[in-house]
Amino acid sequence: MKQVLVEALRGERAPDGELSLAFVGDTAMRRLNRDYRGKDATTDVLSFSYTDDPHSGDTLGDVFISPAVAAAQAEELACPFDEEVVRLSLHGLLHVLGWTHDTPRDRRRMLDRQEKYLNDHWRGAVSC
Repeated sequence: MKQVLVEALRGERAPDGELSLAFVGDTAMRRLNRDYRGKDATTDVLSFSYTDDPHSGDTLGDVFISPAVAAAQAEELACPFDEEVVRLSLHGLLHVLGWTHDTPRDRRRMLDRQEKYLNDHWRGAVSC
């Protein structure tokens, strides 16, 4: 997973810095989602970008992933759990770097970018 994220950082010409990746339970994810997005439900991935914060130092951002939601999505998509976790990590990283999916066009562009990094740098063939 680390190599995929490193290649995505290179491909996006990201500034040098730290990226935090945390796996959290549904209670913590629900609290984060409620507190920062106003949605009182768990979710698969949340990201927080600090690239525009002059007080963040070398920290690019934080990415939080719910393994429980990732497992459910992997099962629904019939793909390996580890592949889904890498996909969510890439999704969070792209958000940290400024990508959004507020419009259908933006969503397609972001997901295409995410899948490109997964296809180009994930071990073996992508399953789903």
